[in-house]
Amino acid sequence: MHYFREVTDLETGEVHRISIGEHLTFTEAAERFQISRSSLIKALLHLNLCQKEYDKVAREFRYRLHPEAVKKGMGYRIMGKHGPFDVLSPSSLEWLGEDLKALLSVTEQDKETVEAFQALRDFEADPLLKMDLEGRVYWLVNNFPRLQVRQMAKGLGVSERVIHRYLARRRSQIERSSAWRRQPNVEASGEPEVSPREPMAA
Repeated sequence: MHYFREVTDLETGEVHRISIGEHLTFTEAAERFQISRSSLIKALLHLNLCQKEYDKVAREFRYRLHPEAVKKGMGYRIMGKHGPFDVLSPSSLEWLGEDLKALLSVTEQDKETVEAFQALRDFEADPLLKMDLEGRVYWLVNNFPRLQVRQMAKGLGVSERVIHRYLARRRSQIERSSAWRRQPNVEASGEPEVSPREPMAA
């Protein structure tokens, strides 16, 4: 819906209508982004743009735009004829559109995945412990063995095929290490027995 703001000229007393752009309700915004309303609400909650409030008239909880978000120009809280509702501003819609994929990746995760990736972020908070993608996969497997490939791929923002490739490489490394340790010439120290080199002919 297109919204206007009425501004009064203090010198002439005339009232002017100024366009403030197209604003969308939560439902309309979800339809524009082709996602469910609940997914949009999760994204807005994650960004602290909305909050859960109790409606005394309807006697139920509603998700409303946060007052601080209104102050920042992210939208408006409106009291309509049939009850309160909120609209998102063009700037907030543009912001959501740019980061929506990443936001949904975070907000649609289950509790186990959220805990695993929070632990990973805490571990990598030390700059000396930063890892590449393969290192992160191995870390998750070692510390959260019940985490599924689908969950890892979604949390890391890569395809499941990439995760499977790293896991296959890890299994291969483990198998080679196990086979080497089963060799009869491997000493208790874990090092292979090395024969002295023959002297080279003069």
